Amino acid sequence: MSYGVGSFFNAGTLDKSASWGAYAIYAPENAEKLEAAFKEEIQKMITEGFTAEELEAAKSGWLQGQTVNRTQDNRLAGTLNSNLFYNRTMAWDKALEEKIMNMKVEEINAAMKKNIDPSKITIAKAGDFAKVKAKADKP
Repeated sequence: MSYGVGSFFNAGTLDKSASWGAYAIYAPENAEKLEAAFKEEIQKMITEGFTAEELEAAKSGWLQGQTVNRTQDNRLAGTLNSNLFYNRTMAWDKALEEKIMNMKVEEINAAMKKNIDPSKITIAKAGDFAKVKAKADKP
């Protein structure tokens, strides 16, 4: 149904703001099915929540990414530069990692229920939908 999917989360450092987004790369003829599946997964996340295994896998993957970032000169330089700007040290990064690794699945699920409102999600689509419509209109 989709060639690839992903999501992202950004939390402001200077302002109390955050954003979450998700995307999928798909053939235009799959747009309706993909949107329905996306909405179903969001509803499932809110009603059933994540499992402990899913959370552990996510934390492990995130921590591995952080570790790799520190091995790349350009990423490490960017982190050090940002830390200087925000008056932080690498101890701040370590404390953040510890907080994330200590998060409980109940905390994550409560946060999702509190902060994700499916009625406020905006869905934008791009593609050659005229061809899909023309194909559907043919007898």
